[in-house]
Amino acid sequence: MRGFRIPTVILAVLAVWILPGRPAEAQGLVPEEGAVEIMLLHQESVQKELKLTDEEARKVHEFVGRQWKRAQEVDRLGVEQRRQAFTEMTEQNEKFIGEVLEPEQRKRLNQIALQVAGLLWVTREPVASELKLTAEQKQEARRLQGLARKEMQELLDSTTPANRKEKLRELEATSRGRLMELLTDEQEAKWKEMVGPKFEGRFRFDPEGSGK
Repeated sequence: MRGFRIPTVILAVLAVWILPGRPAEAQGLVPEEGAVEIMLLHQESVQKELKLTDEEARKVHEFVGRQWKRAQEVDRLGVEQRRQAFTEMTEQNEKFIGEVLEPEQRKRLNQIALQVAGLLWVTREPVASELKLTAEQKQEARRLQGLARKEMQELLDSTTPANRKEKLRELEATSRGRLMELLTDEQEAKWKEMVGPKFEGRFRFDPEGSGK
């Protein structure tokens, strides 16, 4: 999975992280707030975009390594223990990002994260509020999110690595199209403003947390 465009990889990571082998009551128990931002911040292309110093990059590398190991440990806990542990990790993620990044760097990281997460984040309260989504739009968005996760998981379960890259990109385009269909013209314009300039970087995802 090395060398994919950012959206396809992160969507795959989220699908794998959230769905497989989890009972219904445990679905979604992941440190989502700040987790995607941390994964992105760990990528060299994002660090370059944000102009991180070598010292800042070192701090990111060490923090991500600790959080990844903690996530592996937490995943073996019960539902309530996992919920509490991920809440703590969320707070740690947000605190770390706030300490390492300047306001303009944080803004750009948020823009990149929105570009990556797309449909999966449109119902998050700050995003939905800024877009002024209606109750009906939120309901439809949740349906589309469930569909996207189901399609992603089926793809990852059934597709060989040889053609997974192309299929993931197809699903990425499908999710992006669904999001644009969900939004009004005014909301679409607002979305484009929120995500900022297109991020052209590539990144590598190492499941052991190295990201290098």
